[in-house]
Amino acid sequence: MLLKKYETVSAEFPLEHVQMGTAVGNGYLGLSVWGSGDTVNITVGCSALWDHQGGERWRPDQSYANVCNALAARDEKRIREIFPRPPLMPSVIPLARIEVALKSARRVALSHRDSLITAEGAENTLEIRLSQSDKGLFAIRGISGYRLIPAYELAPVLKERGFEAPRFLPDGFVQAMPCDPAFGIRGKTAADGVFFRFFRNEPCEVRAGGWRELERENRQYWSDFWEKVPELSTGDDIVDSFYYRGLFAFQCMTAADGFPAGLQGPWIEDRELPPWSSDYHFNINVEMCYWPACRAGLSGNLMPVFNMLESWKETLRLNAEYFVGIDDGYTMPHSVDDRCVNLAGFWPGTIDHTCAGWMAIMMAEYVRYSGDLEFLERFGFDFMRGTMRVYEAMLQFDGKNYVLPCETSPEFRGDAIDACGRNPSFHLAAIHRLLNELFSAADLLGRELPASWRDIQEKLPFYSECDGEIALWDGLKLPESHRHHSHLAGICPFDCGGIPDEVKKRSEQSWISLGMGNWAGWSMPWAVMLHNRFGNAEMANLLIHIWPSVFMNRGGRTLHSPVFPGFSTIWGSDRIMQMDAGLGMVAAILDLFLYEEQGVLEIFHGLPESRNSFYCKNISAPGGFRFSGDAGSFSFTAVRDAELRFRFPAGRGNWSAPDGSRYAPNELVRCPLKTGETVVFHCKDVPGQEK
Repeated sequence: MLLKKYETVSAEFPLEHVQMGTAVGNGYLGLSVWGSGDTVNITVGCSALWDHQGGERWRPDQSYANVCNALAARDEKRIREIFPRPPLMPSVIPLARIEVALKSARRVALSHRDSLITAEGAENTLEIRLSQSDKGLFAIRGISGYRLIPAYELAPVLKERGFEAPRFLPDGFVQAMPCDPAFGIRGKTAADGVFFRFFRNEPCEVRAGGWRELERENRQYWSDFWEKVPELSTGDDIVDSFYYRGLFAFQCMTAADGFPAGLQGPWIEDRELPPWSSDYHFNINVEMCYWPACRAGLSGNLMPVFNMLESWKETLRLNAEYFVGIDDGYTMPHSVDDRCVNLAGFWPGTIDHTCAGWMAIMMAEYVRYSGDLEFLERFGFDFMRGTMRVYEAMLQFDGKNYVLPCETSPEFRGDAIDACGRNPSFHLAAIHRLLNELFSAADLLGRELPASWRDIQEKLPFYSECDGEIALWDGLKLPESHRHHSHLAGICPFDCGGIPDEVKKRSEQSWISLGMGNWAGWSMPWAVMLHNRFGNAEMANLLIHIWPSVFMNRGGRTLHSPVFPGFSTIWGSDRIMQMDAGLGMVAAILDLFLYEEQGVLEIFHGLPESRNSFYCKNISAPGGFRFSGDAGSFSFTAVRDAELRFRFPAGRGNWSAPDGSRYAPNELVRCPLKTGETVVFHCKDVPGQEK
């Protein structure tokens, strides 16, 4: 349920560029409304509009053995030969802009209730709607005229990439592409608005049932959405606003019937190529964009990206054959287009096999939340197994332990010749988590796994240690602030276990002491999750407040870089919009109420003990449960037969069940539940309230 106070967000004109605009999307097409003076611009983008020129496929000489040998010899020339940088990269490309006159444009507002965008001027108001079911259809009401501008006229880079000028139609344009199907937009003026259609290949007619029908569709769609997702209040309106705002954006970007979401989703610049091609960055960014899916009860939103990976099966198999010489593995680079073409000659990203490992773990998580055994049987288990086969081929046995001889800790030292080491903690944690998930999935499906994998599980370290801390890799503890918290991935997100409490504590203190000076926007939600698990609830909540001040522009768009100097040394810009931070923050806020650690659900862990004005309804939990609660009571409802394992909150009094059973703070409970069964617990002495 959407709370009334979060129904609308607004921004004042001027909004000087597209990534400052107010945005709506349908998982395929995106509209961004911005402008100044007497002009309002509606930039139209599409997450599926790839120019596939350039990039490179995995080559036989890009083998793990060749990489390890070159790195061991510190042969930078050889590394550059193995991983040359292609002269041209695939990219999502600009689509078009619609320019509309609006005298003294004052304010733009977005309704989360039904996705209506309104732009207010001195004399009239524009209304903008985007269909959620008819992915190419959108409409504007309240205009007397408009100018439809193809991106070719705005972005010189398209001509540089070999595009020819578009062919104009009486009502739109058709833009040919060098090696992909043509695209375009047509517009049709009707009595109740101007209706536009984006198309691929051949121009098609602009058919629409009218503004009222589009309005009804929008209202029903978003009404159904808000009924489905969790309702919550942390007791802090600022934090709550980011939850509702981010959840709306998540659905706009990742709808289950849409296209897999890259870094910017469908909100693409119209004057230039998007940063990093708006590609699929599998070393954290894709995963963070999709973090809210399972927790918010929107597991199906993961299927477009999973289906994309499934369509890559032959490519991923060939990659693994070239990389480690096996015919039953799966691997992929960290930066790819929608066909799994590598976008850069960035060798550390290419050999980062936890790009596949992390997605395999997310597939297992999807099944644990959704219960979708058909997916697990069809592809999920196969992908998990094939990913582990590549890890197995990379590992060596030194007579006592398994060793990962050479891997990166994501983006640490860039692509310098020493940007790798032995046994990076990031990859060790991923292997352990993947093995845990594989054995559980094998039991579920009645499948066999190699006996040697149990041996790996027993003899592979959970992490590398240096001076009593979790190290990036053998012999190197974190020496500086770094945007990737990857060495701590065994704590979150991989939760692999096996790390002693004293090592966690020393690692936490060292990480804190190095500060935030090299963090990007997406570093913040990951840090919120870590502080939550470290027991630093106040700091977790403070970071949520700090984040928008530094990594959000005036239009409310979430950024990669700081908007002002002094907080982080990451280069500053209010134009490098990425969705990962905002969507990761949705997951981090849900985690304040409920997260899982080693198979046990932790309740209210991220809410300061002094705070009692909070509640949540209908948060999804792994294993097949829905969680609701507040300071005085909480409940779990089973959506399928399962064993519930949870820990009572620490510092929030004693608890009781309707049968008279009593429970102490921090007490662990296990109980089997049948489908539809609910268990309820009440707090006997809520702090701050009279008994």
